Formats: sequence, structure tokens, C-alpha cells
Amino acid sequence: MEIEFADLNGNIHIGVSILCTENYALVPIETPEALVNLIESTMNIEAIKLAERIIGSLVLGNSNGFILSNVVSKEVVEQIESTGLPVYQAPEFFAFGNVVLANDFGGIISPIVPSKIRENIQNILKVPLTVRTIANSDLVGSLAYITNYGGLITPLSHEDEVKELKSILNLEEIGVGSVNKGSEFISSGIIGNSKGLLIGRETTGIEIMEITRCFSS
Repeated sequence: MEIEFADLNGNIHIGVSILCTENYALVPIETPEALVNLIESTMNIEAIKLAERIIGSLVLGNSNGFILSNVVSKEVVEQIESTGLPVYQAPEFFAFGNVVLANDFGGIISPIVPSKIRENIQNILKVPLTVRTIANSDLVGSLAYITNYGGLITPLSHEDEVKELKSILNLEEIGVGSVNKGSEFISSGIIGNSKGLLIGRETTGIEIMEITRCFSS
């Protein structure tokens, strides 16, 4: 497991702008080639540049498909469809990166997402989705980050919740911690998969220790 520091044109909140799965990275068109190369080499994936700036918040994906907010343009939809994977664009606005947390084995989805949309998401991602919150918040995708091996969850969570999530998501390990000097919005500061991670440049040594422990296979 390789872990490197990164930022996007000086912005440490790389997870807001970039989405990574086991096979693809979806990055904004303004992403420097040096960062694209770092993503591809660290995670052993193909990066695709999209005409969108906040992909990590508006788009959700795993190895089986992608879920898009209704504000994503037709051009971006077609760019994502070039992966050959199924794509579902919801009929109403949701920042799916903030309200769904999923890997290739399972996921959780916020209660605010209507059941019909939830069913469509489940069909595209091909994983069971459990309706629940994290730390009593609907922002389940913001307060945690997971890969197919491990995950990190906000320190606002509690021990029983961590145990439940490990079972739901079929994960070996879920750590409790933060990124970028104490940010509880974990997914804003991490991108990656089971092969490698990039983390925001302000992430501290103590934070890195927990990230390394819970994501390293």
C-alpha cells in the first residue's frame, strides 16, 4: 500500500474534486499532468479528465458502475460512459459523494435519499445498501472513506457504530481519525483504492499513522 501527499492546484481537499475506484480515477480537466501521473502510478488505475470541478462530491462509483447528480452535464455523462460501465443519473439533486458510502462489497446510504433512487443506485453498484447515518449525520459519504480493504471514520462516531460498519461493508479494518489537521470530513482529504492512497498535504503525522494502520493490507 503506497500513501503519498497531494493537492489539486494548491487545494488540499482533493476528495471533493476527484473520485477513485479500483479501476478508474475521475479528475477535473484542470488537473495537472504531474498529479494525474501520481494518481495512476500510486493506485494502478486509469485517470479520465472530465469537464467538471467537484466530481468527488457529485459522483459516486465502484467497480460496477457510477451514480451521478442531476446537475452533471451531458458531456460529463458521456465521458464517464466511455468507461463502458453502467451510469445512472438521478432525476433530482443529490451530492452522492456526500450521502452514499460504498465499495465493491456493500454500502450505506443516507435516509434522505428516496427509496426509488436508492434502488437504482443499488442496481448499478451491484452491492447491498443499508439505510443509516454516521454519528447521527446524513453525510455518510463525507464523514468516512473506504476502500475494498479498510476505512477511516470520523472521531464523532462511537465504537459500536464502527463494529456495525465493518460488518455492513465487509471490511477488515475501520479506523477512527481525521485528515488535514483535524478535519472530520474524511472523504474531503483522501482519494484512493486498495492499492494506494493520496492524502491532503496538511494531514499530520498522527493522522497518517491511523490512515496507514487501517488501510494497509
